[in-house]
Parts: sequence; C-alpha cells; structure tokens
Amino acid sequence: MEFEEYPYYDGNTYPQEINRDQTIITGNVFYISPNDPAADISNPGTEALPWTTLQAVIESGKIETMEPSVHPYYTGAPMIVKNPGAPVKAGDTIILRNGYHGDIYIQDYFNSNFINVIADTGHTPQIARLRIQSGCRWRFKGLTISPAFAPEYFQDTLVFFMAYGWHGPVSYITIDNCTLFSVWDSSSWSAADWNNFSCSGISSNGSSVTIRNNYLKNINFGITIANNFALVENNTIENFSGDGMRGLGNDLFFEYNIVKNCYAVNANHDDGFQSWMLDDPPRERVVLRGNQIINYADPDQPFRGTLQGIGCFDGYYINWVIENNVVITDHWHGISLYGAINCRIMNNTVIDLNNARPGPPWIAIVPHKNGTPNRNCLIRNNIMTNIIKSEGVVEDHNYIIENYTDYTDLFVDPAGFNLKLKPGSPVIDAGISQSAPLYDRDKKARPNGAGYDPGAYEYYP
Repeated sequence: MEFEEYPYYDGNTYPQEINRDQTIITGNVFYISPNDPAADISNPGTEALPWTTLQAVIESGKIETMEPSVHPYYTGAPMIVKNPGAPVKAGDTIILRNGYHGDIYIQDYFNSNFINVIADTGHTPQIARLRIQSGCRWRFKGLTISPAFAPEYFQDTLVFFMAYGWHGPVSYITIDNCTLFSVWDSSSWSAADWNNFSCSGISSNGSSVTIRNNYLKNINFGITIANNFALVENNTIENFSGDGMRGLGNDLFFEYNIVKNCYAVNANHDDGFQSWMLDDPPRERVVLRGNQIINYADPDQPFRGTLQGIGCFDGYYINWVIENNVVITDHWHGISLYGAINCRIMNNTVIDLNNARPGPPWIAIVPHKNGTPNRNCLIRNNIMTNIIKSEGVVEDHNYIIENYTDYTDLFVDPAGFNLKLKPGSPVIDAGISQSAPLYDRDKKARPNGAGYDPGAYEYYP
C-alpha cells in the first residue's frame, strides 16, 4: 500500500442533505402570547388578538400540514392533508412571546415548506420540553426549555427528534439559539440529585438536522446524533454528567462547540465527544472541527472527574477529519481512534490539566479491537503531551510537550485556557502545509508568516 493511493476526504464539502437554512421570518405571521389578557385560542392569531400557548395551537389543529395516509408508515406512502383549512400553513411563521407555552409534542406534521417558530424580539418564551415524532421542515429559535417551568418537574430528554416506524421519519429540523437546562442552579445538588434530576439535552435520530448556537446547562448527556446528515455548530454545553456530544452516524459535522465541566456521579465513562459501533456499519465522513473540550474550569468543582476528550472506540472510522480542536483534560484519551481508514488528525492542541494521573492525554490511532491494522491515516501539526500510533499511520511535524511547566513557554495564558501561541513560542512556523486546514480555530487564514503553525491556533501578533 502506498500512502498516496488513498485521497483524504477534505471535510469542507457539506452534503446536499445537510440543512444549513437560517431560521428567519417567512410567509404569514401569527402570534402566541400566554401573558396577554386578550389572548384566546379562538382569536385569529394576530399581534392584537394572539393565541394562548403553542401547546394549545398544536392540540387545537391550527396548523395545516400533511400526514401519512396509512400506518404503519412505509417509504413512499401517500400523504393526506391534516387539519385542512387551518390558518397556519407551510412556509409561515409563529412568533412566541413571554410566558409558559406548554409541553410541546408534534406528531405526523410533514410540512412541504419550513414552518418557523421564533421568539419575539426581547421575549423569552418558556416550554417544558420539545418533541417531534415523525415530521419534517420545522425551525425553532430563541426558546427557553426546562422541566422547571412545568407544573410538575420531570426527568427526560429536553429536545428530541424521533423517527418512529409506525408514524414515519424525521428530517429537516433546526433548533437555533435556544437555552436548555434541567435547573438553572445545580450548586446544591448531590450526586444522587444529578442522577435523579438531570435531563439530557438534545437527541436526534432524524436526518438533515441542524443544532446551532444553543446553550445547554446542568444536564446529563448533551447532544446526541444517531442518524446521518447533521450539523452541530457553535453550541455550549456547560455542566454535564454523561457525554458532552455523541456522533453515531455518517456525514456529521461537529464544529466550534464548547464542552466543559464534567460531573462524575455514576459509572458512565464520560467523554467530551464519543462515537462507537456494535454491529453497525462503519462511521464515515465525520468532521470534528474547532471544538473546545475542558474537563473542568474550576479545580474546586464538586464531583470533579476525569474526562475522555474525543473517544472513538470499536471502529471502523472512515474518512474522518479531526482538526483545530482544543482538548484540555485529565485523562489518557485526548483524541483516540480505534480502527481507522483514511482519517486525519491535524492541528489540534491537546494538553493535561495537571501533573497527576490519569494522563497525560495522548493523540492515538490504534488498531481495531480485532487486531486489524489501520490504513492511510495521518497525525500531523498537532501540539500534544503524548502520542500513540501504529501500522498504517503517518506521524510528522507534531510538537510533544515534555513538561507540564512548558505550557507557559508556548501559550498566552494556559491557566485561563487561552492556548493561542505567545510571541516567541517555539512552535511558530514549525508545521507543514500538506493536508493542513486552511483556517485555524479562530477562522483566521493559515499560514501567517513563513510557515504553518502546529496546534489549533495560527500565530497572529
């Protein structure tokens, strides 16, 4: 096998099925305002005469859509009109104002064009939970989601998009600029409270899903994607007791997310990002780009544990791109692939939080658990504290940090988690251009200067 025989997936081409549409006002506009004395479900839904709650609007059939004509659903099943003559139609926008909008459950709503559900400017509409079971073309923006708003608290996944065999698939869903939490302040929680009360954030087994610019706090598992074609970008997951992100499909993009503060309260092996396979086909064309994973920001955090950074076990992983990520953890697994083909790990910064075990974290591409070697993989231009490689892996132009105290020679403010390169850093211009990303974690162009810089950040004075 020659190295050059296997071209890399560039990781920059989004498949057509990736939903990148922005959540904006389109079509006819309807208003829902629970706190308005004039609100009534029999109103026309105008700004002056709004409806009461989003839950009431759905349950009273105010939205015209399509649904399968038969159950169980089968691919190509004919559709029929659901709620014929209802005022809200495909392509329209529903504006939500302050107040509690209920526990939202949407089933068999297959829209021919996107329906936008958007918080009004300056308003923070509240819902207990958002569930879509079988449907397509929905966008949600600006919601605050927590069971703390419900009449009675419950423990569940706060947002889930669920394909269900009897009713049909879920596709083309966007959740944008929403705030999700179990409770806002978990400082008094015991380990038992974390296990008994923390909700998971967002889970989807639909396709063509976009999860963008959301803030998730005090949760169990953060964001789980269990199907193909998804974009997960610019989200913050703060305080979690499970895994920060999970990618269990093909053609997935996890970009520029922040995952921090793991609470070790049970036997789960916590990861900032995790993927695995059992009897599934290989995971193909997954991009992890520009993410920041921090085990803990406060050394006095309660239930502080050791967090595996990016852990991908029980491969095969094919055509993965892992670049420009920052991993700051107290574990051996910084970035690990177990069973890889045509994968590249480029320009990441992986460091230890302390000098104690476990750790230091490594970047590793190792054989599949059945012993089959990797093929055509690359580890290049990284800054890291350890490296493990095996047959089928080319490794070059990486900078290995030998001593914990060397961080101050490399980075602007390692204690404050600012791992940009400082003036005079010995890694400046020490990388190589071949297969390197064109931009760094700040989306600044590479190179800047005489050569490419290892690590997630290109040096800019």
